[in-house]
Amino acid sequence: FRDAMARVPAPVTIVTTADEEGNPYGTTVSAFASLSVTPPMVLFALDNRGAMRDRITLSGRVGVNILAGGQDEIAIRFAKPGLRFDDTDWHMDRGVPRIDGAAAFLHCHEVELLPGGDHTVVLGTVDTAESAGDVSLSYHLRAFHAVPPAALG
Repeated sequence: FRDAMARVPAPVTIVTTADEEGNPYGTTVSAFASLSVTPPMVLFALDNRGAMRDRITLSGRVGVNILAGGQDEIAIRFAKPGLRFDDTDWHMDRGVPRIDGAAAFLHCHEVELLPGGDHTVVLGTVDTAESAGDVSLSYHLRAFHAVPPAALG
């Protein structure tokens, strides 16, 4: 199953939230998709072994940072335990961390969580969507790739 799924190109995002004191939290997520235009909604999946699900439940707000080509190291940093924000340029945007230089940023509220095997599927209503660049980062065949619009034809 994992080998077959490695053949499906996936977007690379950093999902972020913050607690009441403003402490930032984030994790790399590649299981991400648009869900609805009216209302604008997205979905993504969080590994149940991590703490993000509980942090998002408490916060009720989520930032989805769609990484730009060249932000591979940020994706790797946020996929591992440790001080993820220390070596990352970011700022708070409407109460959630926003990664500087990301190709796009979505701010979500009205978050709903659904069970999905060893993951939790998160549905978020998008109240703000901003695009900053043309080239986004994808993950395909266990490697990162910057995909320019011309390659998509």
